[in-house]
Amino acid sequence: MRLPAEYMPEIDELPGDLARIAAAIDDALPGRGVELTLIIAQVFPGQPLYIRNIEYLIRRRRDDAIRDRYDQGGVTMLALACEYQLSLARIKQILAVPGEKEEEGKQLKLFA
Repeated sequence: MRLPAEYMPEIDELPGDLARIAAAIDDALPGRGVELTLIIAQVFPGQPLYIRNIEYLIRRRRDDAIRDRYDQGGVTMLALACEYQLSLARIKQILAVPGEKEEEGKQLKLFA
């Protein structure tokens, strides 16, 4: 059930973590934080809600950006490591052939 605008609370009127959720949503989608938070609250009423970490999604996008920059040329692995604040070893792992296991890759390169 959607609340009419005159009944819509302010972010600071929401209880507990709902205010934090609404504020975070409002940062990304101005003016929609309370509305979307109330939808979440209606879908999961009174339930503890575990919100999974999405770092792997962000990391995947970062890794794709690193590969794209390297493939375009004109940038070294060391420069990428500095730019993305990663170790040189991590940059090498990211630039390795997708799906190739690190140990197998080392063996193949060693004897190729």
